[in-house]
This record gives sequence, C-alpha cells and structure tokens, in this order.
Amino acid sequence: MTHTRRGRGRPTVFDEPVRTQYLDLIRHGARLGDAATQLGINRSVPTRYSKTDREFAAALTEARELGAKARQEEVPHDEYRYNILKCRCPKCTKAAAQGRAERRATEDPPGGQAPADVHPIRLEGPGVGESLPSFLLARAS
Repeated sequence: MTHTRRGRGRPTVFDEPVRTQYLDLIRHGARLGDAATQLGINRSVPTRYSKTDREFAAALTEARELGAKARQEEVPHDEYRYNILKCRCPKCTKAAAQGRAERRATEDPPGGQAPADVHPIRLEGPGVGESLPSFLLARAS
C-alpha cells in the first residue's frame, strides 16, 4: 500500500488567521518583530508577503499608522511629549515650563563664571619676559 501525501512542500506559516492576528497586534501598538515573534513566525515573513499581496500591504500600512498612534498615546504627558511629540495640552505645557525653569536655576552661565566675576586689570607694566594677555590689553586700552 502506498502512502499518499495530501499537501506538498512546507506547511503554510502565514495563512489568513495568522495574518489577521498579526495585523491586530500591530494595530494595538506592537512592534513588527515583536508581533512576529509572539505568533511564532520569522520577522521577515510579513514583509516578504506584503511584497506579493497588495491588499495585505495596504492593511499593514494602515495597521502600522494606527499602531504608532497607539504607542504615542502610551507616552506620559511630560516635557518629552511636549518637545518631541509636539503635544500642546496644558499638562505637557506646564511640565515643559517647569523643566526649563529648573534648568535655568541650576545651570551656570557659559564659561563657568558667575556674572559678577571680573578679571582684574593690572595697571603696572609687565615684567621682563612677560606680556599681558590679549583680552587684558583690549580692556586696558
């Protein structure tokens, strides 16, 4: 008795239910590689499949846009969201203003000198083999 195989070649890894699950994961904010790993497929399979199936490619593009928005909504409202994600809600605006005020209060001015520090100008002439630095010459004249 001969044994007949019904299916030839490799079994389908990325069939319709797996594609639907993959797109759902992407829509809910999962990264492409993480979604593929979670479903037990190689991360390059969906990309290769999108090159041959235009409908899947369009669905993947839409899912990626929705997923990016979902990930962005998970970012807390703070100075990062104000500066990088351009969120202008009152909470982010207040956090950014507080962050700038705190940095201004703790930062030293450029050059590491306090504003009241002044270089003394020597009025007597330089000694033998010694010359005034150029910034002192400019101030003395």
